[in-house]
Formats: sequence, C-alpha cells, structure tokens
Amino acid sequence: MFANILPKIPPMRLTFLFILFTCLTFGQEKPIIFYNESGEKISKQDFIKTKDYRKNLDLYFENDTTQIALLVTRKKFGQLDKTTFESLKNYLTVLTDKAIDSTQNIVINYLTAYPKKKENRNFRSTWNVLHRDYTRKLHKIANINQFWIHSTKCENLYYNYHRRLNWIEDKDNLFKKLFFPYEVRYGNYILIKPDGKFFYYLGEHSKYHIWENAEKYFK
Repeated sequence: MFANILPKIPPMRLTFLFILFTCLTFGQEKPIIFYNESGEKISKQDFIKTKDYRKNLDLYFENDTTQIALLVTRKKFGQLDKTTFESLKNYLTVLTDKAIDSTQNIVINYLTAYPKKKENRNFRSTWNVLHRDYTRKLHKIANINQFWIHSTKCENLYYNYHRRLNWIEDKDNLFKKLFFPYEVRYGNYILIKPDGKFFYYLGEHSKYHIWENAEKYFK
C-alpha cells in the first residue's frame, strides 16, 4: 500500500548525511547515483534543475561503495486502508492511554531526530508550532484530536518543551514505517480524516502553514 511512498533504491545500509548539496563533497572513489521523487535514476544536471525546496527535499546517503542523492516530495495526499487505519488508532490509544474517537480528525505533529542537540544554539526552541496558541486555534478549525509524537532517535525533547507538550515516542516506529522512512530536519505533520484519508508535509513549517492546510483539508 505504501510502496509509492518509498523510492525504489537498491537495498543497502544507509547512513544519513544532512549536508546541503551545494556544499557536499563526495569522495572521488565512490560512484554517485541521483534519484528523483519517483525513485528513478536521473542525471546530476536534472537533479540540480529539479531540486526545489518549496516542493521537495534533497537527501543524501552513503554506504561503503555508493553515494546517493535523493529528492523526496514534501507533501502527499493518500488513503489508509481500513485495517491500517484501525491499527494506527489502536497504536495511538496504547501510546496515550486514551481511546480514539472515530468521528474526530487527527493531527500529528511529528518531531524528527534533526537537528541534533549539539546544533541548538538557543536554550529553548523558538519554533512557533510550539506556541500555546497553536493548539487553541487548531481546535477551533475542526473537531480535532492532536498528538505530539517524536522519533525514537530524537534527543531534543527538553529543547522542544517536552514537559508542557508531553511528546510521545513512536516506540514501534509506526509513523516512520507508514509515512516517514527518512529523517528530515525540523519535523513533519499529518492531517488524517475520519475515513482514513491523509495529507502530510515534510520538513520545516510554521503553525500558520498547519492552520491553513487544516482549514482547507478538514472543511
């Protein structure tokens, strides 16, 4: 069902490199393979020409013999089948110890592992998604059940107000498996309707971005 989310990259042990492409220097001894959003091999020139931060993210991986540059689409609309959606709701119930109302829309704010703790210059995050008015306005948009979920590799919980927001670990990596196979920077969010239709957005975003899309999607 989610095969279209994952690009068809040859199986290998991947190490994530968060470096801007323009600053990235590859070792001459390793071949470089470029992929577009569909997982198709493309030329370096097409990769550079297609890269657009408004539409996609450029991610970089390597193993012992190969280096990969991959474009990933930032937003996606999809449909969870009934079994998968029920499993997701049951998973959320276990994580939160709270039954999920099947009539409510679901909003997931998902905190990724990056940036790492050592990269943070401020004592606390200034990201406006963490502001108190974010959830207040969100609940005025529609009948919404909102959750703060974080990657198992996240080490920035204190920086992201973990005591006030009660970030919950994606212990079984379910959200990673279903939606987020790649660790991007700054977090993602998902909007899910009661019928299992979903919209997700990858990478850096603001509370205004979520409000705007929630108003459109849940209307």
